[in-house]
Amino acid sequence: MAVELSILLPIFLILSVIIAFSIGANDETFSGIYGSRILNMKQILILAVIFAIAGALILGEAVSKTVGKGIISDMSYSIVITILISTSIWLILSSAFGLPISTTHATIGAVIGLGIAINASLDWSKIIELSIWWVLSPIIGYIVTFIVFKLLQSYKQKHLNGFQSYEKAEQRFSYIVLIIICITAFSRSGNDCSNAVGIVVGIGEIQINLLLLITGLSLAGGLVVLGRGVIKSVGTITELHPSTAFSAQIPTAAILFLGTYLGIPLSGSHMLVASFVGLSKASRTPVRKGLWKVVLIWFLTFPMAGLLAILIYFPVAAII
Repeated sequence: MAVELSILLPIFLILSVIIAFSIGANDETFSGIYGSRILNMKQILILAVIFAIAGALILGEAVSKTVGKGIISDMSYSIVITILISTSIWLILSSAFGLPISTTHATIGAVIGLGIAINASLDWSKIIELSIWWVLSPIIGYIVTFIVFKLLQSYKQKHLNGFQSYEKAEQRFSYIVLIIICITAFSRSGNDCSNAVGIVVGIGEIQINLLLLITGLSLAGGLVVLGRGVIKSVGTITELHPSTAFSAQIPTAAILFLGTYLGIPLSGSHMLVASFVGLSKASRTPVRKGLWKVVLIWFLTFPMAGLLAILIYFPVAAII
């Protein structure tokens, strides 16, 4: 077993680095800061790197173990490599078309598809439990953002008088939303690293602290190299100011932090996009055209990741 692991370990690490880099490249957490013009891109990237590494190291273990263990039985090396490769391919294909996806969904979709194909024992109760959270989290994000925006509007109308008063309030909100987004980035890094190393953790015998460190550095690398494009794109979904960015980030920060603490893999992308749509509806401002493509890719992620895993498994199993 030790010899086999020593041979396959470089493959595991390379695939984990590729997935983590792709996740970082698609991380739109700081888009609210960019869209509301609180910080410039260089300042945003510095903060993003810090919290990507810290979140992976401090919070990453719980969710990684949830994804890596308990969903599929008899986790072999060929299964691990298959799921990592299929997740990487779907991430790359989606990114090539400029469409944000949930890497958590891609990973679990691959696990389910492969589990069915090879007749492995799947824990459907756990899968259903996770699915309920995936459905509820964007709905909650939309509703809470809508309500928070309306409450803030009511407060402004009652207590703010004149442009100077409004500017002071927006300045205060800029500090608040910056803190909230930093917390979100910290939580999301801990949650997202499960997609890069969760399956590897499932086979055991590999030092998880080393994997989490490599994942954090890879997430940071993706953010610096390609992440600015995604931040700009999502940050312009709808018109943002510090106070409206605050309305959208509150549910994302709260739900993502709670989910990470409880070891529940969630989609930060789904929550934030849903929050921005809720904000757009509440403020009656238009959203960017083409939102239907984002929703479509969300629905396609599960079956396509599962299909890729099935197609890749048998040649990989024959080699391994």
